[in-house]
Amino acid sequence: MKQKHLLFSWLAVCTMLMNSVIFVQQVQAGDPKTIAVLYFENNSVVDKDKLDPLKKGLADMMITEMTKIKGIKVVERQRIQSIIEELNLNETDMVDKSTTQKMGKILGAKVMLFGGFSNLFNDKLRIDVRIVRTETGETLKAEEETGELDEFLTMLQLLVKKIATDLEVKMTSEDENRLEATKDGNFDGYITFAKALNLEDQGKKFEKQGKKSDAKSSYESARSMFQKALDESEGYEPAKQKAEEMAMLISKMK
Repeated sequence: MKQKHLLFSWLAVCTMLMNSVIFVQQVQAGDPKTIAVLYFENNSVVDKDKLDPLKKGLADMMITEMTKIKGIKVVERQRIQSIIEELNLNETDMVDKSTTQKMGKILGAKVMLFGGFSNLFNDKLRIDVRIVRTETGETLKAEEETGELDEFLTMLQLLVKKIATDLEVKMTSEDENRLEATKDGNFDGYITFAKALNLEDQGKKFEKQGKKSDAKSSYESARSMFQKALDESEGYEPAKQKAEEMAMLISKMK
């Protein structure tokens, strides 16, 4: 009888341990990977000044594409912009190990994405990204895509798939459908979109400073620029959403 009681006790402990392991695995599987996408470096050989707005714009568009993958949690670009302004960071600061650690801790991101782009000859664009461990500054993975300018969004989508694999996130068919739903448009439209982001950030900065008139003016310019980006890009949905967002901000300031 005593042996039987011990057997049942042992089985009960084993069951509890197994349930605990399954629970931990489920929690880990359900936790999305958190990543912060920092602004890109412009390493272009051709049209370097023209493409400079893409330093911020490319990061924003990459974030938009990455948010379509449910298993990845991406830090909003506005949070990154706020920290850059608060800490008064420049491009050199953002690749510094101590700054990376500080930003990662504030943002709650264990990994950060650094990148650069190069406009090569014959309308070719190369995009490079590095996944970096926040605490150590160690590069975990590096990926790149090179393609025609009119394949810009397709390149971003291919990079996102590689990043998901690097983060050990298994994409579902729904993830892939969301990712591939947006088709390539005119490349100039994406540059216009990037310029509009700068105007939006300028408006938010003015608003924080209590300069409502300047903020409203920046928001109006941003709305006009986002609308232009929508037309030029042949229907880039984030440009439409941003134009509507700017209109809402303007209406609240009347």
